[in-house]
Amino acid sequence: MATTQQPEKRTDALDLLRTGLAEAQATVRAYDTKAQIVGVGYIFALGIVSQINGLLPEPGEFGLPALLVAWLVIIFPIPLFGHVLYPTRKTAPGVGASEHNGFGHVLYLDASKRLLADAVRKSALDTDPLKAFSFELVAVSSLRELKRKRFLRGLYASALSFGFLFAAQVYRLI
Repeated sequence: MATTQQPEKRTDALDLLRTGLAEAQATVRAYDTKAQIVGVGYIFALGIVSQINGLLPEPGEFGLPALLVAWLVIIFPIPLFGHVLYPTRKTAPGVGASEHNGFGHVLYLDASKRLLADAVRKSALDTDPLKAFSFELVAVSSLRELKRKRFLRGLYASALSFGFLFAAQVYRLI
């Protein structure tokens, strides 16, 4: 009976390794996409910064505190959207993939730890797939929720910024 379970366990371990590899590859590709999006956002931000001068009243009417407030309101959403990209599995609280509750994780491997292929193989053979996938679902869901909250914060700050710009334009017309 032990011989019939061994091939199944090996198949489960191989499936776990394939899934982990696919996840790692998708994450690597995602960094390329994120870099492109942030690069375009930075170019747009430079355009906003260069046009802020045209939005300001004459120098005698606008002091340093008002300039700082304008910059804070107009530029602040940009780093908030950048902050959405920052939380990763390593940095988000409670999302780490360390040894937890007596089972190893093979779906996400921390490359900063010097891993050996034999250790990964042993972990894949010893890991219960149900526990591993359950942990991954909780970890990725926590990370997704953190990113969602940060994204909404950026959207709200953008709405505030547009409201501020609208109010400034109305004030200039009055």
